[in-house]
Amino acid sequence: MNIAKIPLNLNKVKNDPLGFITDKIIAFIANFLIPIPLSGEIIAKFKRPIMGLLVTLIIFALFMVTVVGTIFLSPLLLGSSVIENISSLFQNPSDIAIDASFGDTAVPKKNPLGGNGMAYLNVTAYFLDPSYYLQFGRNHTGIDMVPAQEYYKNSQTYQDTHQVVIFATISGSVNQYVDQYGGETVEITNSDKTFKILYIHFSTILVDNGTKIKSGTPIGIMGNTGFSTGDHLHYEVKIKDGNSWRAVNPLEYIK
Repeated sequence: MNIAKIPLNLNKVKNDPLGFITDKIIAFIANFLIPIPLSGEIIAKFKRPIMGLLVTLIIFALFMVTVVGTIFLSPLLLGSSVIENISSLFQNPSDIAIDASFGDTAVPKKNPLGGNGMAYLNVTAYFLDPSYYLQFGRNHTGIDMVPAQEYYKNSQTYQDTHQVVIFATISGSVNQYVDQYGGETVEITNSDKTFKILYIHFSTILVDNGTKIKSGTPIGIMGNTGFSTGDHLHYEVKIKDGNSWRAVNPLEYIK
């Protein structure tokens, strides 16, 4: 140890403690990272770029620690919903099971979320709802629905997929298209062309255009595409009336 430098070091500590500490940290790290010993003059000359490099390395290290910590701690900090949503992106549509409780029917008898009666759904806009007409200036020819708490608690499909899966309520042919407002739509017509069911606002459609499916087949994931103010399903039942189709109240076909 050079005793002659002690008074100089003490004066620097007294007059510029932060600078003294900074120099020592830079010297230590620089000599640790670079095997060639660096003199004080070299360190002083390149103090700013060295300090900038060290700050950059420290910020990068903190960033990596944060990222890694978030990955491992997210199930504890955020719960399982985030992980479930991420995992749902990798859900293969063919893995979603058919709901056999719908049976093979040409007449709608259940709601498209499954379950018994109305247990799994809340209706947010009814058939020919006056308030809907006052708000949007047109008749509501179906019902809008969202899952009830009972659905999230008891739907096996939701437990398996963590997504709100919509099922076909009749057996028939699929017509899949985007409506005039941009809504992802599935239309199913039974074989004798007496019933036509419309489902609108899907985020993902799981059936192909022109295919024939049985009731209880998963046809899509609930979304808010098109003319929509939030995630929900527009469900519409039409019956053949002469040469045209007439919309009827879907609730009359949910038992």
